[in-house]
Amino acid sequence: MIRTRFLLPLFGLALAVASCNGPKSLSKRAGELHAVGFNQQAADLYAMALRKRPGYVDAMVGLKMTGQGVVDAHIGEFQRAAMDGRRADAIAEYDRMSAFKTRVAGLGVELVVPASVESDHNDLVDEHLIELDDLGHAQLEEEAFAEAEATFREILRLDPQYGEAAELLTVARAEPKYRAGKSALETGRFREAHSELGLVLALDADYKDAADLHAEALETGRFNVAISDFDSRNRDRDVALELRSGVQRGLLDSSDPFVGVVDRTLREDIIAEQELSLSGISDESVEVGELAGARAILTGSILTYSAETGSPLSTQRNGFRKYFRDVKDDEGNIKKVAAFAPARYTLHSRRRSVLLKFEIKLISTETGEVMLSEVEQVHAQDAVEYAVSQVPAGNLYPARANGEVDRGGRSRMNALLGARRELATEASLRAQVIQEATARGTRDIEQFLTRHIE
Repeated sequence: MIRTRFLLPLFGLALAVASCNGPKSLSKRAGELHAVGFNQQAADLYAMALRKRPGYVDAMVGLKMTGQGVVDAHIGEFQRAAMDGRRADAIAEYDRMSAFKTRVAGLGVELVVPASVESDHNDLVDEHLIELDDLGHAQLEEEAFAEAEATFREILRLDPQYGEAAELLTVARAEPKYRAGKSALETGRFREAHSELGLVLALDADYKDAADLHAEALETGRFNVAISDFDSRNRDRDVALELRSGVQRGLLDSSDPFVGVVDRTLREDIIAEQELSLSGISDESVEVGELAGARAILTGSILTYSAETGSPLSTQRNGFRKYFRDVKDDEGNIKKVAAFAPARYTLHSRRRSVLLKFEIKLISTETGEVMLSEVEQVHAQDAVEYAVSQVPAGNLYPARANGEVDRGGRSRMNALLGARRELATEASLRAQVIQEATARGTRDIEQFLTRHIE
């Protein structure tokens, strides 16, 4: 047993303090630790010294000596575990020794592992791999997939090219997902089936019939929507058309693979054949699920659309014009002194707003039932406020409520004098409203279908 392992905590503080010292001091402390048999801690300090000063001779000599002691201790543990039949422990011990040897080699110090130990390790690994392979196969037969996955991962860690371990690891990972996906498909949980089978395909694109089942889950579970024209007053017809087109684009671009949009021609055939009104109300039981695969008709109506532009408002305001006048001081010298004279400016303001209130409905093509009905309201507005004055920007100051000069208000006044004077057009505000309405309508439908499609 490596006794230094049990005493390692005793040297935590010493190592922390030592890390602040130079290579010479570190090497001295390392020598003291080596003298009392603490090879691991001594090797750590020598390594610290070499990181501070690469090639430092005293540290390299010390690390060679103490490091070899650490390696020899690991070898002893490896051999004892091997003799006791504890293959996994022996291999783990050898791995720790190899990792230590590699770290030390990075500092320029080579440690020695006898060829006989390497040979014993290789033989041990070969025996262990055979044992693990048998265990992994047994676990797969018992359908203990999680345990089999861990076993084949360990095999591949020890030997990345070992037998069929890579393929069997894929089976251990994919089979539970394949079964879960197939079961979900059989019970109509199409989203779950699509997700699980997608994970299978990510592991192995040719795994059993996962690709066919994955496609079947999507095809069977997809909810195809036929989009009808949105109802509106004549003057709002363009708004209705833009909104319908926007929602259609949104659904076509949906990241949800289960949302589908029926071709326009087929959509018109569906509506004509079933004589559905735009409101979606029908007394007949319609069965058009087989016709183009449409499971619902999306319809909508513009409830309110208004665009209002307020009258321009103008108010006269008092201010001050800054100027400089000549003043003679006590010695008769002429100096420039800031002064303020009353001035006027006009404050202009105006507002424009657009309001859109609309309703969307999903009507089942199987029952005529209203599956979804949502009312949304979207508002966009713009406002301008600016000042006009014969006094140029930089020289005009506003007046305080008490009539005095507001010296701190110059930047605010400059902003008003240079402010935007034209309102956003009604067309641009309408575009904003349509964009937001499209996003909301699309989101309402997607959220409903996420709940509706299992």
